[in-house]
Amino acid sequence: MTNWIAYAALSVPTQLFCAGLISSILVHAKTRTITSVCSVLSLAAVVSALVCASGVFINGKYQDSVSSIDLYIDRLSVIMLLLVAFIGAIVIRYSGNYLEGDSGQRRFMQWLSWTVASVMLLVITGHFVVFVIAWVFTSLSLHRLLLFYPERPGAHIAARKKFVISRLGDIALVLAGVSLYQVFGTLEFSAIFNASIPPAKEATLTAAAFFLVFGAVMKSAQFPFHSWLPEVMETPTPVSALMHAGIINAGGFLVIRMSHVLVQAPAALHVLAIIGTVTALFGSLTMLTQTSIKKSLAFSTIGQMGFMILQCGLGAFSSALLHIIAHALYKAHAFLSSGSVVDIARAAWAPPVRDNRHPGELLLAFFTALALTLGGGYLFGLSLEQEPGIMLLGTILQMALTYLLWDALAHQAGLGTLIRATLIATGITVLYFALQISFLKLLHTEIASAMPVNSLFDGLLLSIVLAGFFSILMLQIQYPGPAAARIWQAAYVHIYNGFYISIIANRLVKTYWPPVRTFDHSGGAQQ
Repeated sequence: MTNWIAYAALSVPTQLFCAGLISSILVHAKTRTITSVCSVLSLAAVVSALVCASGVFINGKYQDSVSSIDLYIDRLSVIMLLLVAFIGAIVIRYSGNYLEGDSGQRRFMQWLSWTVASVMLLVITGHFVVFVIAWVFTSLSLHRLLLFYPERPGAHIAARKKFVISRLGDIALVLAGVSLYQVFGTLEFSAIFNASIPPAKEATLTAAAFFLVFGAVMKSAQFPFHSWLPEVMETPTPVSALMHAGIINAGGFLVIRMSHVLVQAPAALHVLAIIGTVTALFGSLTMLTQTSIKKSLAFSTIGQMGFMILQCGLGAFSSALLHIIAHALYKAHAFLSSGSVVDIARAAWAPPVRDNRHPGELLLAFFTALALTLGGGYLFGLSLEQEPGIMLLGTILQMALTYLLWDALAHQAGLGTLIRATLIATGITVLYFALQISFLKLLHTEIASAMPVNSLFDGLLLSIVLAGFFSILMLQIQYPGPAAARIWQAAYVHIYNGFYISIIANRLVKTYWPPVRTFDHSGGAQQ
């Protein structure tokens, strides 16, 4: 009775695969025809994803095989499938106008469609082997898009760094698959998630968990494997939008999908939380110094992915999924409208208010935001002990609200501005906790339960995260350029250059993978 759910799910990546196939076969067709066909098929994929989602929410999850293809379609799968289909359709439609007249547009649409199709297959498959195949093909298809302009040396450096890091992640997933098979005797998700762990296999399970963590870290551009992400701006803007809004979330989806395995290896989650913490603080700090809108967005993505990985490390998997959705929608819009953002910023720019503000204003804004955060958590029945990830992100939200309220308390602002800012802050707090509770209840059977904060390590980690983000808040407030503290001015150049991680990586790539000398213009490079 529920086979139609499976067919609807399979039709989603199939339609995008056909779009790429048509682009590769009809080499003599008009480019406008190719882009129209790809746009229509991508919109049809959105409709199919909606049909599949409605079936899952009405009839429950589907975990079976269709035509020898194992599928695992639950609420987590269809939410991600809808997200990827929606963003993919927008990016494909945008690309039709963005690259109009470009000689390589047909080739671009081919690999763009296949990249989106690979991500779709990744989120609906029910077998770990197929998951790895889709994971690898997503990376290889993206590699072709990163080299869309092969005459640009910068594109080759970034693509090669991404290629090496991705292959390391692929190896980690293969080793994870071997370990999982040794533990469970199968690689079908339905069997793995419902099986009990033999005591003699606990060490092998822990090894599998660490391999999964390593694969996720590679995919999500975590520190220090992040340097390729800010440098892929040599590609067309639609690729940046798709990459930042969709593909980079694959690491988070891997962790959430395999949450039932990872919660049985707390040490792996602790490592994940540490890496996420370092990455979140690094990305947020470096973002403050960037002068390029796209580089600022790239480091923002690194910071956001770090925080998402931190949430996974704390066991707040539903919160991490909500973070993925919100970040994907925001970042897709930000990249696709980046040119307009620059124009608006130039037209509306005004020097910030940095006259000697009374410290009491900042304290008032901080405690008001703290009261809103604690009040919101209490209103929805949440606590730091039981839902550390949700409450931690709420505390980071408090930092943003503090900045909002502090700006509203500026000498030039009136009472109306202050009231308006307070109402906005209250609305944001209520909306945040309402969404978190909704996702927690929506996915309670699809993902593992959050782990309570019950150890010294957990408490210390949360304290470090809060202290780090509070320091970044203070830096943001005290960042008036020449008026900044001398220590900040001295550190500025180092932070701007990302502490030279990218420079070191570039030198290694140039040393062990010399740049190409001549290029062909059919999409490849020749030595």
